[in-house]
Amino acid sequence: MMMWKMKIRNGRSLPDRRSDQKGACVRRLFGCFAAVCLLTACASGADAAQEKGTGPLPPETETARAETVQTETAGTAPETEAAPGPAHRGELIGENQELLTGEQKEAIFRYMDRYYEALSSLEMKDLSDLFAVSAAGQKAFHENAWQYMIEMRRMQKSDLRLNDYYYRMWILEAETQEDGSVEVDMGERNLMRFALMPEVISEYPGCWHDFTLVQENGRWVLAGHMQWEGAFWNLLKGHRDQDLETLENAGEVFAARRELLLSQEAEDMKRREEAHNASGSGPLQGSPACGHAYDREAAVAYARQHVDERNGEWHDYSGEGGNCQNFVSQCLLAGGVPMDTQGDARWKWYGEALSDTSEEAGCTLSWINVDYFYAYARDNSGFGLQAQVDADFTTGQKGDLIMMGTPEDWNHMVIISEVVKDENGRTIDYMICSNTSDVKDFPASAYPSPRRSLIRILGWN
Repeated sequence: MMMWKMKIRNGRSLPDRRSDQKGACVRRLFGCFAAVCLLTACASGADAAQEKGTGPLPPETETARAETVQTETAGTAPETEAAPGPAHRGELIGENQELLTGEQKEAIFRYMDRYYEALSSLEMKDLSDLFAVSAAGQKAFHENAWQYMIEMRRMQKSDLRLNDYYYRMWILEAETQEDGSVEVDMGERNLMRFALMPEVISEYPGCWHDFTLVQENGRWVLAGHMQWEGAFWNLLKGHRDQDLETLENAGEVFAARRELLLSQEAEDMKRREEAHNASGSGPLQGSPACGHAYDREAAVAYARQHVDERNGEWHDYSGEGGNCQNFVSQCLLAGGVPMDTQGDARWKWYGEALSDTSEEAGCTLSWINVDYFYAYARDNSGFGLQAQVDADFTTGQKGDLIMMGTPEDWNHMVIISEVVKDENGRTIDYMICSNTSDVKDFPASAYPSPRRSLIRILGWN
């Protein structure tokens, strides 16, 4: 059952959903959601607790704009019905709610609430009542995915418990199958406050879910689920097209993969610590001289603006392998770093067609591909970007980049939006913005990629 869903998703590609269905309906529903929450939570003089990030995250409703910053229960979204059943730290919105019964919705809410409870406490929760007895492979997969996120976050110097969270979900498609099961594709947008920086609202504007619901002993439960984000995707490596109920010893398989990812995390943390201790160099010592400064504030402002709302002047590669490097390249350009068509190392985007020539036409792989950009940042001299790759990880500043990866490869690039320091002024984490997955002011150490390397942007010549 889940094998069918994965093959369909692999063929169509997750980010295609972002481009069509999300672009068509979700932005209409959520256009000012984050802005309202941020403005309300930071309103001066209204509530000192909110200023410190200790109050709950508000839902966006027509009345929430003015008065419900402290409410614990979800209100009614514009032109939608309230979520059924008990109170949740989330709600279901949109035009397709009639596609599911109240009991089916409640099965999904049970999963979501339990998931965020685990991330809030960083303590594993029992999943037995969430999944059907026949879904042992799915249960084993989710137990290891949750445990991976919990253990990874516990390993960090930062306190990555959630002080608060609020999620909204909407139904993209729901279809009853011949065997009576219900296949549901959903989107999710969530806001979180992490303990390490509770005054900052972290936003995950687009997480995608596939649920399979079945009725067991008169109660709706999950027969399958896939959450299309890094932790789940990384854990599923090698089994993305397989029906997990046919996977022999699924618990052992996913436990081994979890331990591999966690061991890679530990090794990478040790490597960064050793490099820091051996370095002893300041942020700019030994770096090439730059004739022009990098406007970090402008780069970060662009990043925050276009995490979810893509800039229509550029092609969106979300459905073609990922938009992360294209997004970061745009941020650098917004920070004043010019396109580079000179010399042997080039970095440009004038159109979708690949072109490594010096002409102002097409694009280089360095603009859209993580590995090729790394090589450009490392090798470029003369005109254009000046950067230091594999820099001391503690020396990052707003606007610098972090390259991320798994044991298999480097596959992601993000931009630092805020530096997190401890009481002694030492850098312990970064808040980041990225595309695919789309996150805004999210802790770098909570991002489920076990390898990280800092690229310091020094300026340009």
